[in-house]
Amino acid sequence: MSLRILGGTAKGRSLQVPDSARPSGARVRKSLFDLLAARAPAGRFPEFIDLHGGSGAIGLEAASRGYRVTLVEKDARAVRALETNARALDLRVRIVKGDAGALLKRLGQFDVVFSDPPYEADIPKLTAQILASGVLAPGGLLVCQHPDRLHLPEHAGFTREEREYGSNTLTLYWHPDAPDADGDDDGEIG
Repeated sequence: MSLRILGGTAKGRSLQVPDSARPSGARVRKSLFDLLAARAPAGRFPEFIDLHGGSGAIGLEAASRGYRVTLVEKDARAVRALETNARALDLRVRIVKGDAGALLKRLGQFDVVFSDPPYEADIPKLTAQILASGVLAPGGLLVCQHPDRLHLPEHAGFTREEREYGSNTLTLYWHPDAPDADGDDDGEIG
């Protein structure tokens, strides 16, 4: 299976997808990056982490669009595919091999945290762990991709919003008192 990068310096180029991965579809990826473009702070490259690198469809797309990207992946075959794809696309990314949940406190802080774990995972528990870990930088955005039949709970201190795309949902979390991309403090997205 292969899929294409949708935008940026590697636009139109193919990614090889390992059998162990379940890549995000083009509609979800396009919607995600349209949303992020509307929120992007001017004049700097945001720090982006994909906590479940898988195929690289999200993380390598982010790198193609100018984000400074870290990919976390525990499956050795997927790590090799990420390394191969990043080299082939000439994209600089940091790849960390290991379990995202176990590594959260050691990864640093990021402006955008993307979490799309295997759907059999306890996604609400993992989301709460991410929000409590400090991996999300002040003013940052956590984006959780999950099946549409699952609704992630509110979390104290964060505003939550859901966006549905077919059988997938993106649930967004951010601090309501953090300034948005244009410097306003209205707490609204995009």
